This record gives sequence, C-alpha cells and structure tokens, in this order.
Amino acid sequence: MKNIILLSGILFLSIFQVQAQNPYFNYKGKLIIVGGGSMPDSLFEFFAQYCGGKNQPIVYIPTATSDEQYILDGGHLVKFTSRGFTNLTTIHTRDKVKADAPENIALIRNAKGIFFGGGDQDLIAAAYGNTKLYTEMHALLERGGVIMGTSAGATIMGALLVGGDARKDLTKNYPFQPAFSFVQNMDIDQHVLVRNRQFDLIPVIENNPTHLGVAIDESTAIIIEGNQFKVWGNSYVMVYDPKDWMNQKATWGKIVRPFKMLSSGQAFDFTTHQIKK
Repeated sequence: MKNIILLSGILFLSIFQVQAQNPYFNYKGKLIIVGGGSMPDSLFEFFAQYCGGKNQPIVYIPTATSDEQYILDGGHLVKFTSRGFTNLTTIHTRDKVKADAPENIALIRNAKGIFFGGGDQDLIAAAYGNTKLYTEMHALLERGGVIMGTSAGATIMGALLVGGDARKDLTKNYPFQPAFSFVQNMDIDQHVLVRNRQFDLIPVIENNPTHLGVAIDESTAIIIEGNQFKVWGNSYVMVYDPKDWMNQKATWGKIVRPFKMLSSGQAFDFTTHQIKK
C-alpha cells in the first residue's frame, strides 16, 4: 500500500511538474497564428493537413471585419475556395445570444478547424467572449482540432487584446481586456516590422511579467504544437521573454536585447525558453 501511495505521489508530481513547466499550451490540437499580410500557400497546406484534408469541415469566423457586405457576398471564403477547400461554413454575429444558437454550437462541434479573419480583435471578443460557443472553441482544441487566424485573428488567440489606443502612449499601463487564451500567458502582436511595432510589446510584458510576448511580422506564422512553437514564413518573429530579461540584468545590470528574433524553421521551446534551430 505504501508503495502504491508513493507511486501515485510521484506520478502526481510528475504531471504537476510538466504542467508547471509549460504554462502556455496543453491541448492536443494545434494553432497556426499568422502576422497578417499575404499568407504563403504553405500555411493553407499545413492547415489542411492538420485538419485531415481540404474536404474536412472548417468554420470561418470573419467577425473582426466591419464590412458586412463583404461577409454577405462570401468574399472572406475566396482564400480557401481558391485553394481547393470544399467544406466551409461561416459563423458571424454581433450578438452574444445569437452566437450561442444551436446551429453554431453544432458547427463547431463538427468542425476539424476554425479560421479567424483579420480586422479588429475587439469585435471578435465582443461577439463571442464568455459564450458557450467560446467554450466549444477550446473543446475543439482539446479533441485535437486546429485553429488558424491572421492579424486580429492572431491577437485574439493570446491572453490580452493588445493594440488599439494603447499604441498612442506606450508608457502607460494600459488595461488590456482578456483575449481568448487559446495559448495562455502569451500576448500576441502582428504586422510588426511592416508597421514598426517591434517595441510595442515591451511595456506590455513589463506590466505582465508572467507573460511571454510574441510579435509576428506579415506573411509569417508561428505553429504551436505541444511544448513549442515553430516559425514559418517569409519574415521574422520576435520573442519578449521576461526570464531572459532577468538573466540579462544579472549578467549586464540592464536589458540590452529586449527581444530575440526567430526566422523560418526556428522553434521556441516553452519548457526551456531556448531557441531551437
């Protein structure tokens, strides 16, 4: 009996240690988080592969855009239909009650993947935050599904709704509202180098020192799976790591490199905080 209790304790501590080492992503599924701009065809191929094929059910959520006619005309779907995807549906509303309509819940439960389009991440949060549909999105990741998003659809996947009025004065501790935390304790920015935003996440992470900052340039993505994310695309990803900042202060007495730049093919390990080639 003592041996059984001891073994149970060891197993519990092992599980707790693994979870403690990776406070970012613990789902069976995957995330493809794109920094906006033109998206390489390869990212759509990855999305299709992870979903099980271009004939698998995918839900497109275009709510970040305010162009209602564009949505009604189906313009948002062209990027998928033109690449051979054949099983697409749309969920779009501005009303939390309508978001939880039974037909929407059924679509997410049946889906293999979800795609969030670009625009304003606040519009996504206003429509779906704290709804039953939002809970079903997390359930999709838990059962091994894939969520992909670009621009606003990238930032919504992190912990905080970074952007908006906060960019006017980065010295202030702006009260960012929560995003969807598909990846926890990570704050995501996009269009970074193209729009000269590479310093915008520094005060965000200074004010949220338990978070990891990840800034993604256009035509570039991070693919999150298990204990790491991998960079893929044409430009760079910047990582703002408070653990690295502490090491720099201990070594040099100050932070001299506020972010690390990763290029396509490199990976960031969530447990070691090391960059892998």
